[in-house]
Amino acid sequence: MCSASWKCRHCGEAHDDMPLCFGIDAPWRAFAADDEFERRVFLNKDQCVVDDRHFFIRGHIRIPILKKQDYLEFSVWSSLSEDSFCHMSDRWDALDRADDTPYFGWLCSPIRSYGSVIELPLSVQCREPGLVPIFTVTQKDHPLAIDQSNGITIAQWHKMALSLLH
Repeated sequence: MCSASWKCRHCGEAHDDMPLCFGIDAPWRAFAADDEFERRVFLNKDQCVVDDRHFFIRGHIRIPILKKQDYLEFSVWSSLSEDSFCHMSDRWDALDRADDTPYFGWLCSPIRSYGSVIELPLSVQCREPGLVPIFTVTQKDHPLAIDQSNGITIAQWHKMALSLLH
């Protein structure tokens, strides 16, 4: 098994626990150059709209860690249709939004550990207010979907986390 200690490249501190969540700040920054970004992109921590035509929501892909009561999570972005995005936005603060039927989306964030994942089909399930949606990969033969369904070992989690930290 890998050592669980690592040194943070941001704070320079050594840590004994492996991170459980990795994320990306925004979807598809390629839509707008830095000097156009503010004019063309609405972005907050959970939603993004580009040119009033491309709609994105942030959520988590959760991978169970076997023999541990935890998940490895990737905080990533999914595209949604305009209708789905508007419906989800209208229900953003609804206490019963977790009961909504899942939305269809496409994964729009890279996950380096899983190779080509852009445009993997997703089921986007809302949760109660304050929690980001859960994304489930629906292309069942993809390694990400297999790990999401079957889980990964603690050693796999450590190896993946260490590779993402470097």
